[in-house]
Amino acid sequence: MSLDVREARMADAELLWRWANDRETRRNSFSKAAIPYADHVAWLERRLASEATRTWIFSDAEVPIGQVRFDMSGEIAEVGITVAPEQRGRGYARAMLRQAVRRLREERGDRVRPRASVLARNAASLRLFKACGFEEVATARRDGEPVIVLELTSVVS
Repeated sequence: MSLDVREARMADAELLWRWANDRETRRNSFSKAAIPYADHVAWLERRLASEATRTWIFSDAEVPIGQVRFDMSGEIAEVGITVAPEQRGRGYARAMLRQAVRRLREERGDRVRPRASVLARNAASLRLFKACGFEEVATARRDGEPVIVLELTSVVS
């Protein structure tokens, strides 16, 4: 599955805010609280201005279906992924993640190491990352909850 992809921009603020505040998204996030719109806009402005962040919006037939964001720190690229609530269960997450990793490595080189920190109870995200070649490298606790840390060290097909 090949999807259309473009860089996020400020005009996406409301769309990204709605996705971020979806009930399921909040439940599987480290912070459970709803995000006020003004806070989201300020956060997005900082992320879009940062050379250390890459955020892409994915679409299928011009319908936005999700986003993938990488926050770089050295060779580590911490990944965040969101699929629009109405688009879940259609295989989009796997296609988005694979395309995003390829694009990131085209820009930053093969030495970049995508990393995901996933709540241990989030079975769907764990399946997604493992299906895309991520391997468990550590466990941790965050705000009292167990977290699985996964990294991708190979090239994504």
